[in-house]
Amino acid sequence: MELSLQGTFTFNDNERVRALIEEASESSCSSCKLDLKALDSIDSAGLGMFLLINDAVVGDGKTLELHNATGQVHKMLEISKFSEIITIRP
Repeated sequence: MELSLQGTFTFNDNERVRALIEEASESSCSSCKLDLKALDSIDSAGLGMFLLINDAVVGDGKTLELHNATGQVHKMLEISKFSEIITIRP
C-alpha cells in the first residue's frame, strides 16, 4: 500500500489519518509506504500521528516506511530521531 502526503501535516489532518489507519487495517498488504516528497511541513502533532499510524500498522503485523522526506519535514524527522522507530528511506 502506497500513499502520498502533500502540503502540511498537522492536527487538522486527524480525520484523514483515522481513515488511512482504517484503510491500512482492512488491506491485505504487508507493508505501507508513505511518500513525503510533496509534504512541505509537519508539526509535532503530525509527528505524533506518524506514531499512531505506525502503532496501528505494526499492530496488524505490517510495516511502515516513510520515503522521500525533504526540507523541514526531513529536519523534523531527524531531530526527533524517528529513524529509531520507523524506517525512513531516501
